[in-house]
Amino acid sequence: MEADTANPWASLFPLARNWRVLLVCYLLWVAVLIYSYQTAHRLGNIWFWASLLSGPFTHITAFAGLAPLPWTLSRRLPSPWRFAVGFVVSVVSCESVSYLLPIFDGWLLSRAGHQFNLARATAVYSSFVGPAMMIVGGLVASRARSEELRAASEAEAQIAKNRLLQGQVHPHVLFNALNGLAELVHKDPKAAETAIRHLSDLLRRILRASEHMRLPLGEERKIISDFLALEAIRLGPRLRVLWDWDEGLDSIEIPPLLLQPLVENAIKHGIAPSIPGGDIIIRARSRDGSVRLEIWNSGRPFPNQVNGSGIGLKNLRSRLALHFGSSAELVIGPSGQGTLACIQFEATQVEWPHEASEGPGS
Repeated sequence: MEADTANPWASLFPLARNWRVLLVCYLLWVAVLIYSYQTAHRLGNIWFWASLLSGPFTHITAFAGLAPLPWTLSRRLPSPWRFAVGFVVSVVSCESVSYLLPIFDGWLLSRAGHQFNLARATAVYSSFVGPAMMIVGGLVASRARSEELRAASEAEAQIAKNRLLQGQVHPHVLFNALNGLAELVHKDPKAAETAIRHLSDLLRRILRASEHMRLPLGEERKIISDFLALEAIRLGPRLRVLWDWDEGLDSIEIPPLLLQPLVENAIKHGIAPSIPGGDIIIRARSRDGSVRLEIWNSGRPFPNQVNGSGIGLKNLRSRLALHFGSSAELVIGPSGQGTLACIQFEATQVEWPHEASEGPGS
């Protein structure tokens, strides 16, 4: 459906995308006529050249362009009107075109001095060429309709899969946040009140992001900022965050909640188990049209043997493959005295209704 909106001519004339094949057919037809006219010593007449070049063009245009048109024009009508209107218009238009084709060819040949039985040619065309155009047009339009429905089904399936994967992330974020709040309610009620406000901001952004297949990287940055503010109340000075963020990348398009699970893993496996806490470095850089996002955390290095075995990481890899295909990669492993998670993909821009500017960590 989206393809129709972007290029309505392609939906009206399905064979236009095969113009190279049509061009080859035209050239072969012209070559056959050149050989035939040369054998009959007729190439010296300019009217024969006009007939030679125009005849194949009008016939190919009639079959490839005009024949499917009645069916493609009526494709939006409800059934059974779609078939009835398409059939009636196809009969009228194809028979009319099949009647006009020999008249035009006959006029060119007559100007060249060639004897042409117009009545016989018209009868043959209306009996055979007209019905053939109807059949060809119906088959082409039917195939185009099937491809259109298949593309729409694939798009809906992709959206449904994306919603399912995102739906697995959202409750997980809420569950972990509520667990952290449960600890604060008894230890520090005032901090718990502040944390609830941060949680409200976080959920508002997540719900807004869930309405879209993709969102700007800057919006993801705000989600991470709200999440870190929530975790900072729980961990206090044990959580130290450093942003190395190129704000020129804020309009880059990514799937929602791409980095948040990695930040959450960094805190859960690297910072929280450590008594003195640790550092998290969040980087966003671009190079040669590719975007590289990194989450580094100090603490116990991420074991190589369990790389990618968690449900959250499998979900993340599935969403990357769904949106970027094989051009994106996620790598997690030990780096120095900690763990580095890196996502790399090709950059695309997106328009988004931005809120007031907020810097990293705000």
